[in-house]
Amino acid sequence: MRVDNVCGVCGAADESETHLFFRCHLSHLFWYSSSLQLNSLELAGADFLSNWESFWTRVKGRDHAEGIMQEFAFGLWRLWKNRNEVVFNGVHRQPLEILDSWRRNIAEFNEATLCQTAGVQARGRPRTSSLERGVCRWVKPAFGTLKVNTDASWCGKSFRTRVGWVCRDFAGLLHGAGGSGAELYHSAAAGEAAAIRTALMACIDYGYDNVIIESNAKVIIQMIRHELVFDFSLECILGDIEVLARRLRSVSFSAVPRESNVAAHSVAKFVFKEGRKFGWDYIGPEFLFNILAQDVNLPIRI
Repeated sequence: MRVDNVCGVCGAADESETHLFFRCHLSHLFWYSSSLQLNSLELAGADFLSNWESFWTRVKGRDHAEGIMQEFAFGLWRLWKNRNEVVFNGVHRQPLEILDSWRRNIAEFNEATLCQTAGVQARGRPRTSSLERGVCRWVKPAFGTLKVNTDASWCGKSFRTRVGWVCRDFAGLLHGAGGSGAELYHSAAAGEAAAIRTALMACIDYGYDNVIIESNAKVIIQMIRHELVFDFSLECILGDIEVLARRLRSVSFSAVPRESNVAAHSVAKFVFKEGRKFGWDYIGPEFLFNILAQDVNLPIRI
């Protein structure tokens, strides 16, 4: 989440993600009054990832740790929605109102989960998962590693190209997404390579230094990994990719099926349609939310 200088909720001269979710007076009241009873000031770290790791360290190994983390994630989402209501609609809610909305979101999630389980039991056999049907969904990376998916939208008539990328962590939470490109490329393959280059530049800008880059452009990935000889028409872009990759502490490149790359594809299509540059941090656009939820098998939709 890119932020301005002034917090839209409390008016403090700070709207960093750490302040908004943990140090803001309203957020502090929210966490302390919730059933989690958190002292949010103790959780606040240097950035969002350190905040998340701090909380995970507290709860891992406890009974129902996964449920606690889900409630924590719902709380973060609710605080962000409240911030947007303040900034864009001028609506200021009391902490108890935000807590009620948070509890309702959790209850709806639990009810949906129970209904899904009951449906499986009623049929007397387990529901066939998307993986069992042969559909390969996005796979979470290991803890401490970020996964960045990339894709390009290319027009064969005009050669117009737009690229998109989406970065997520081990829990499937969004860390950043964006898209750009007003350039013309001679082929779809060049566009796919440009998408990877753009994603690497974003990793450097955002400070992601331990990443997996995924693309459904298998041939491009094989060239980057030197499993295939460079196409001479792509040498410039692929050379840029090698240079950029050396600026990261750890980076690997993987080819995935198109079904595992839906999020990045949707961003590339959106950017192509809108025709301009976009960038989002921890809370992305609404059109992306449902895809991210589906990729981690959450039944919530907006």
